[in-house]
Amino acid sequence: MAVITISRQNGSLGDEIADALASRLGTTVISRKYALDNFFGEINPGTLDRLNESAKFFETPLPGSTRTYADILVERIRALASESKDKDLIILGMGGSVLLSGFPGALHVRVTASETTRLNTIARKYHITTDEASEVLTIADRKHRKFVRTVYGKDITSPEQFDLILNTDRLSVDECVDAIVELARKHDLRVRLSESNENTGTIDHQTRNTAFKNETEEEFARILSMYNIEWLYEPKTFPVEWDAEGNVTMAISPDFYLPRFNLYLELTTMDQRYVTKKNKKMRLVRELYPGTNIRIVYKKDFNELVDRLKMFGGLSDNNREEN
Repeated sequence: MAVITISRQNGSLGDEIADALASRLGTTVISRKYALDNFFGEINPGTLDRLNESAKFFETPLPGSTRTYADILVERIRALASESKDKDLIILGMGGSVLLSGFPGALHVRVTASETTRLNTIARKYHITTDEASEVLTIADRKHRKFVRTVYGKDITSPEQFDLILNTDRLSVDECVDAIVELARKHDLRVRLSESNENTGTIDHQTRNTAFKNETEEEFARILSMYNIEWLYEPKTFPVEWDAEGNVTMAISPDFYLPRFNLYLELTTMDQRYVTKKNKKMRLVRELYPGTNIRIVYKKDFNELVDRLKMFGGLSDNNREEN
């Protein structure tokens, strides 16, 4: 499941996006208020005020302990992220992108907007003038940067720590939520495929950019997309034979993986001698990796699919390639 951190400029609708995202995913936003209410046990009003007002106070040890409030904050958020395999987790602010940097399942989002948009948002929200809103933003931005710099020693505005930056000048809250949900789903799939290699002995073969080996594969991908069938291209390699020293001598990287069906597909539109070898590899995959759903798409199957789409005007003869 997704672990999503949301960093936001004040007045950029970041809080609204976090709340809408939590509603969509059926989870809770782990915000600064949530942390103060749940992470540190019972704290007196004076301590609560100091934690709200001063980033420096997070470096103070808890009563009767050598551990600071910052230590507890870091420990609890990382624990929540590690325990979130069966549920979605949204962390709003608190330097989540810094705190969970390198965490494999985390997606880091930054919500921004122009100064004009932010000023107008703050002015409307608090029923104040734009001059007053400008002062509010200046103080809020300074405190936000200071908190992350004091607690983690990092700059929260550095763009390279984020996977997705959303500008709400022209994007609505719903559009931003749609983008985050779709990216989180695909990222989670990539992470799960990668992690599964440790358990199965397969090899992660996922790439950042799809480069098809031939036009047949490209056409097949286009067909899948036309039917709104999600696919990944050669995401995993299955070793199937080894020599006496344990070196892999034969392997197969199925051309496509269809997450919705948990199905690997290998295209075979070539001559019979290649089909025979691929059939052997298919048999070995099923024997060596029980539960793997894998099949060959033969030339006849492929051509029938292309012809069916041509009937609906999906493809032309000029797009068709037979090997």
